Amino acid sequence: MIIEGDYLDGVTSRRIPVRLEVIQHGEYAVRIHVGTYPDEGHQKIELKYRELKIESRIGNTPREIAFDEGQLFITDDNEAVDELIRMHGSARSPSFIHKLETNLPMIFMAVIASGLMVWATIFYGIPRSAEYIAYQLPSFSTEELGGGLAVLDETLFEPSELSAARQQEVRALFAPYLAAHQALKPKLEFRSGMKANALALPGGEIIFTDDFVRLAEDDRELLAVLFHELGHLKYRHITRRALQDSMVTILVIFIMGDIDTVDFLTGLPVLVLDLSYSREFEKEADDFALAQLHHFDIPVDYFATIMQRLEAYYVEQENAEGSTADKVEPAGGAGEKKSIGDFLSTHPSTADRVKLVEAFKRSRGIE
Repeated sequence: MIIEGDYLDGVTSRRIPVRLEVIQHGEYAVRIHVGTYPDEGHQKIELKYRELKIESRIGNTPREIAFDEGQLFITDDNEAVDELIRMHGSARSPSFIHKLETNLPMIFMAVIASGLMVWATIFYGIPRSAEYIAYQLPSFSTEELGGGLAVLDETLFEPSELSAARQQEVRALFAPYLAAHQALKPKLEFRSGMKANALALPGGEIIFTDDFVRLAEDDRELLAVLFHELGHLKYRHITRRALQDSMVTILVIFIMGDIDTVDFLTGLPVLVLDLSYSREFEKEADDFALAQLHHFDIPVDYFATIMQRLEAYYVEQENAEGSTADKVEPAGGAGEKKSIGDFLSTHPSTADRVKLVEAFKRSRGIE
């Protein structure tokens, strides 16, 4: 049996077309013919079977047979190499990967198993790993990871325009509740330069924008949001989100196998997963806020009220700016329909939050 292929001498990268003759009987197992007999350059290389290092088969990729010091015989004729192995009584069987590639049921099972593994990694492995790491990190590292208020002051915020009296009034209201969560090192700040919003930073800063403070008609509505932001600090959501985003990006790059395609191919799945993780964190912070309101005997309806007020505020802002984006449907309206805006929102819809409050009241027997 003759196998056509290329010979590399282990010294240069030049490939030389050769023929490998399989010898069934005798001292040698193969004879490599370099050049054509009886030409002057004809050379024979005779090898015993134990001198050959035959690469396992992977699909129909070229097969390498190594011998001596770096010398190789490379061929596309995988069937002939398999026959060479069989002829010389090797106990070696085809590689698992080759078996997998030629067995449709195994291919189907491998695809299903791979999909389940990726799904479990994304929705269970990564969140749990990020949570564990976030709670193990020292406080100074979490502050650096999320960025500080000083950076936001330089790029986004402006000094608050609320009167000193109003700021002091809110601080006095919040003081006992911040003291009750002193382990989180909360620090209340007021800023302008941004629409109605409230956010928590890993360093413990809780920022209320001027528009948000003005939006509330009852200061207990502000307390409801304060507890929500304390929930973000308690569960280290910003640190966990940063860790999860990094892990998902690395996973997608690993699956795609080409870092040049990251901008487009990895951007969309990372965005969708990031939004999913964000909504999970918001729900967790909402639950914490409702539990704290109930603990301090503050009606939980204030949470639903401020969420509805905030939604109406942004609808009004969109209308004022002539936005062509999908309008947000008022909570409790005809609307169970989910718009693309709901899907791409990092927060649960206001309707869902109102339902959360109602479910909480029922679970506690609150009228």
